[in-house]
Formats: sequence, structure tokens, C-alpha cells
Amino acid sequence: MKPVTFDDCFGWLHEGVPSAARGVVLCQPFGREAMWIHKGWRVLAEELAAAGSPTLRFDYAGTGDSAGESENPGDGREQLEQWLQSIRAAVAFLKQTTGVTEVALCGLRLGATLAAMVAADEEISELVLLAPVASGRQYLRELRLLQQNWLETGGIYVDPAPADAAYAEAVGHRLVASSVAKLSKFDLLRDARLVEHPPRRLLVLDSYDPVRARKLVDACSAAGADASFESFDECSAFMQESGVTETPRAAIARIVEWLGAPAFSGAAIARDIPAAVLVDNGMRETPVIFDNGRLFGILCEPVSGTASRRSVIFVNPGATHRIGDARISVTLARRLAREGVTSLRFDVGALGDSAAPVDERPVSMLFMRESCDDVAAAAAYLAARGLDDVSCFGVCSGAYLCLQAATVSPYIRSLTLVNTPKFNSPEDPVPLFSNDDRPRTATSTFIRSFVNARKWKRVLRGQREVAPIAKELVRRMGTRFTASIAYLAERTVGVNSVGSRVRAMVRGLGERGVQVRFVYGNADAGLEEFAIFFGAGGWRMRKWRNVETIHSETLDHACFSYPAREELMASFAAFVRDESQQTLGHKRRRPRFRSILPVFQAPVERTKERHTEVLEPRQAQRM
Repeated sequence: MKPVTFDDCFGWLHEGVPSAARGVVLCQPFGREAMWIHKGWRVLAEELAAAGSPTLRFDYAGTGDSAGESENPGDGREQLEQWLQSIRAAVAFLKQTTGVTEVALCGLRLGATLAAMVAADEEISELVLLAPVASGRQYLRELRLLQQNWLETGGIYVDPAPADAAYAEAVGHRLVASSVAKLSKFDLLRDARLVEHPPRRLLVLDSYDPVRARKLVDACSAAGADASFESFDECSAFMQESGVTETPRAAIARIVEWLGAPAFSGAAIARDIPAAVLVDNGMRETPVIFDNGRLFGILCEPVSGTASRRSVIFVNPGATHRIGDARISVTLARRLAREGVTSLRFDVGALGDSAAPVDERPVSMLFMRESCDDVAAAAAYLAARGLDDVSCFGVCSGAYLCLQAATVSPYIRSLTLVNTPKFNSPEDPVPLFSNDDRPRTATSTFIRSFVNARKWKRVLRGQREVAPIAKELVRRMGTRFTASIAYLAERTVGVNSVGSRVRAMVRGLGERGVQVRFVYGNADAGLEEFAIFFGAGGWRMRKWRNVETIHSETLDHACFSYPAREELMASFAAFVRDESQQTLGHKRRRPRFRSILPVFQAPVERTKERHTEVLEPRQAQRM
């Protein structure tokens, strides 16, 4: 597969057979759903290419790695119309670069609906619709329910959108007012015009709205199309968070079989694929493959160039690919480029487009030593380009990887670690929690439940039990007490423990001159483990050089909240500009006690050892 750009869009071309007469364009869903299906979408593209069809998967303009912002196109085009134009441009690009004369469209959810609309206007002979949005009004209702569910769980400190908001918001992504207005009146059977201009062949796989889907198939059949409907039983397992999504192997096999092998033109058509470069509003982005072809990333640079040695690395949050949740890595990288700072957002070797697709990704995969070393390799890649003053920005597991990589890399000079969920080394034989037992809710949230009158009413009505909450609080207090005893033993007699090694690691980074910022939302579950290692509010690190803790009242775990995300990005940009006194606009936790006891000192050779193990062999291989 090759990275490509066209009409302000970024995509991947899976080349298939050079002489194929038919290619396939994949049209992804909107927003969070597009994040979920990234892995399975790549598997589908690879299977289609293996069957002979050149296949293009891509991000609509203003989404993913493509140029612009979908909520503010800036060229007079409406949001949905901009995405329709992206599909048309993808069809033209595939024909120009591969020589195919026919293009099949395959779309999922809102992408299926957009594909159907394009198919009615373009010469599209084959169309595959996966769980298409048949009713715009129902789809908007689903988005609002998704948002409400998040507000009640992960976004409990986030203010909901105003009741009269014209936009529809769903976990960090918005459909603007004009899109909402169009979708609220949209019906696929009535408005897609497929019945008027049906494709020669149509396949619909659906389990969300099978009644409407069958009606569409029947209408297209009556209009002369070879149309069929089948159940999409794997859809619910596919449309899950990136870490737990299941690739719909049966559906993929059915699509490949239904499309069949493409006809061949008889002779391979050699086409030059233009260099994949995006230039937009003061920044230039170039796909890069580094570390001996293992890792993929996007290098974002100022168009005018810069003499600064400063650079930034953005690491995958959780199992999400390089763009970050709610596209935070893309947005922040481009803002920094316009201020003269180069950045690299990349996929560690187990995720995104660096990894070979796998059906299962256990949570432990997000915290592997190999992934930590990948971050160090990314820093070495930037240093080789003269950008050896590296800042790392990570959210969730990405923050953990950055922290561990900084102990290895001599180039990482600062860390912004957002909602770090754990701290102990991957090699540590005694993790504080197993992955399954790691807290999912902050202690402050449990305490908040005890002072919530509405929840006590539910307890009195027998709708809620208070005993499990009290039991969990007692368990957590016991864990903190045990950690405090271990800390006291460490300070008095130098006992070596998981906690002492973690504290020595962070303190050692600060002593080495690495600036470390821990940023947490007040409701984040990671605060539990942070408090166990560093004390409530981080008071155990109060005297350490270059280490600080920042708490935000409204920051959610994945940075889906628009206002909190904007404040976080502004804070980081100021931090990179050496204006680190500007924080999130929320109070910084100050030390509350003074230390009078000695400090445990961890071995200082570990950084040198890991540097020798990881970076030097990789640098030698590149020479």
C-alpha cells in the first residue's frame, strides 16, 4: 500500500493487479465511527487488492489526515457537500493513477449514504452499502444518544451542549448546523435518487435498519438493478472502540466474493503516482516511513522552514491511530507548524498503519516495551533531521509510552502526559494492578456519588446499592495506606519497591533536565494510581526539579470536550514556546508537606543501558 494525496485528501492506495479494469473506493463513516473501524477498513482494502482490484481508502477533506477542518470548510462548500466532492475526487484519482475504467463504491454507515448519493450522479456500476444511514433523523438521534451516554460516564464534568444548539455533537466530533438540517429531512430511499439512476449491481448488508434497507433493494430491483440484501451480523462487534473492535471477516469475504475478480485490460498500465504531500495554510505534511520500514508517520513542517531544533512527537492514544481522539494530534500539529515548530505524529509498531492488521489487540499490547522503544526511535528520527530538542505529547497509554521512552532517549527534553493510566515499567514483575483490575472510575467520582441527593433517592427506592461503592472506596483507601507504608519504608531505610522505582524514574528525568508535566482531568481514573505512587495531588514530588502536576476541572479522559481540548492545546503550544507558566487555566496542585527524610536513589545506569540496547542498533542498521 502507498500513501497518496489528492484534492486536499490523504489516503492509501492498495494497488491490486496493474492491468485491472475495475477498482474500488472505500467511503468511511463519520467521526468516532471512522476511528473505530480503521483496522477493519484496512483489512477490507487489502483483501480487495489481493483479489485484484486496486483499492483506495481515504479521509474526507477536513477529517483524519486530510487538509482543513470539516466544521469550517472555508471555501463556501457545506460540510456534507465537501465530503461528497471528496468521494468524486477519489474516483477520479483512482482512474487516473491506476488506469481502471470502472470504479465500485463501498461505504459504511454515513459513508454508505454518501456513496449512494455519488453513485446516483456518477458512472458507478457496482455499489456496496454496509449499514447505511437510511433515516437522517434516526441517525441524528443515535449521535445524540451516544453523546449523552458519554456525558453520563466519561464526561461527567463536561457541560452538555445547549438545548438549542444547531450542531450535533458526538464524542469529540460535530455535524454543523447545515448538515443537521439536511440530515433531519433525509431519507435514503427518497433522496439518494438511486431508484432513478440505479447501479448495475447493488449489495446491501444491514442489521441496523433492515426494513428500510430491504425497501431500497426492492425499489432498485424494480428499476432494473441486480440488487440483493443480506444481514450484517458482525456489525455491532465491528462498530466498537478501537481496542475491542472485531474485524468482520465474514462480511469482508462476502464483499470480495460478490465483487469478484476484476476484468483485465490485457496490458499493465504504468502510471506515476504523485508524491503524497499536503500543503495548507502555512504547513506542509509529508508521509514518512522510518526505522527500517517498520513505522509510519506524518511529518508536519512549517512551509517557510525553521532554524529551530525544537520538535514534537504525538503518540497513539489507546488503540486509536495517529490522528488522536477527536483529531487532537492533527489539529495541534498544524497549529504548531504555523508557529514554526515541526512535529511527527506516528503509529507505534503495534497500531494503525505501522502494524500488520490483527484480529485481537489486548490492552497489554498498548503498554509493551517495544512500543516505548518505537517512541525513542521516532525521537532519533527527528534528531537525525537536526530536530534534537524533542517534546512528547501523549494521552492515556500514549502518555505512558512517552514517559518510558524518555528514560531511553537522549533527545526527549520535555513531556506533556495527559491522563496517564499507569507508571510501572513493562519489565516490572509486580504491576500494581492487572489490566483487568485497573480502576475505571476516579475516587472523586465515587465520593461525589455520596453527596448527590438524586442518587441517594435511588438508593432509598431500591434502585441503587450503596454497599459496592463503599466497598470499593474501602479497598482503595487500603491500597493507598499500603502504598504510604511502602513510601515511608523507602524514605527511612531505602526499601526498593515498584513505587520507589517509579518515583526514581520520574525524579531522575527531572534531574536530567527533562521537563515533565502530568495533566489530569479531575474525574480521570488514572488519578487513583497517580495518587498511590506520588500522593494526592502529587505531593510526594513537590521538591523535584522540572516536574509539575496540573489538574483541569473539565478535561475528560480522551479530550473529547471541545472547550477543555482547546485549553489543553493552547497550554501545550505555550509550553513548547517556553511559556510554560501558562497552564490550563485551572489551579495547579501545590505541595502540602515538607520532606525531612532521605530519598531512595534508583540505579542511574538504566538509561545508558536502554540507549545502547535500543537506539544504537537501530541507528547502525540505517547507516
